[in-house]
Amino acid sequence: MPIEVLIQVLIGGVLLGGLYALVAFGLSLIYGVVRILNFAHGTLLAVGGVAASLAYAAWQWHPVWLILALIPIFVVFGWLFYRGLLQPLEKRNHFESTVGTVLVTVGALLMLSDLTAKLAGPTQKNIPLRFESFEIGEIIISMSQVWILAGIALLTIAMHFFLRRTWFGNAIRAVTQDSVGAQICGVHSSRMKAATFAFGSAIVAVAAVLYTLSFPVDPYMGFGLTVKAFTIIILGGIGNLLGALLAGLFLGVAEGMTGLFWKPEWAPAISVILLLLILVAFPNGFRIGKRQ
Repeated sequence: MPIEVLIQVLIGGVLLGGLYALVAFGLSLIYGVVRILNFAHGTLLAVGGVAASLAYAAWQWHPVWLILALIPIFVVFGWLFYRGLLQPLEKRNHFESTVGTVLVTVGALLMLSDLTAKLAGPTQKNIPLRFESFEIGEIIISMSQVWILAGIALLTIAMHFFLRRTWFGNAIRAVTQDSVGAQICGVHSSRMKAATFAFGSAIVAVAAVLYTLSFPVDPYMGFGLTVKAFTIIILGGIGNLLGALLAGLFLGVAEGMTGLFWKPEWAPAISVILLLLILVAFPNGFRIGKRQ
């Protein structure tokens, strides 16, 4: 096999893995603070990607403007979704609360997927924005790939400093470690949980536009993305941005290599296989780096 083909697949895998990591960032924060497995998390990317592609087709908005338009919508949705449907379940006992959150988030996944398919159609969509490419030998690299990877890196660094240096970030980490202690120190735990849910949803808005610039989206792809995000946070660690980024890159490259050396149709299943292997081989957890 020519080395150029291998490098080309590696570049695509790194790009895909970086986008997976962005999705996992939000899910990791939400679970770390709210302790809810949000099965509708990946569906938000699918819905956001479809919305971004329709907005681009109608008005030719630049991706930056699409991101800025989606973020407040996703923030409001995340806040209301938690306040209206998930927070009331905290008054139930542990079993009822756990089962209830699963039913609510899975129900939201189904409803959002069907509603998006009804309004926009079930076909795949993307943002057909063309960037210049440059060649290194027989390797072709699109400037869109360069800009997206640079954006993912900058966003990761920005979120790291945001979570480490701001009051909001310190409050998130305080609620994660001890919600009762944080409440005693003046942090309103229920508001912080709602704000974290909204913040995690906003990260998905960014990921949705970046994903749709490189890959097609459809209303029913969300659950697969959620499974990949679960795999990433189990491998990288809850609340660990660097670990999630490395785990996402590993998963993206693994999918690319699976499609190259085996069969492309097995590439989406690699996340489930990795998830099972991690749970069996490391029942007490496996972490990369330090938690934020």
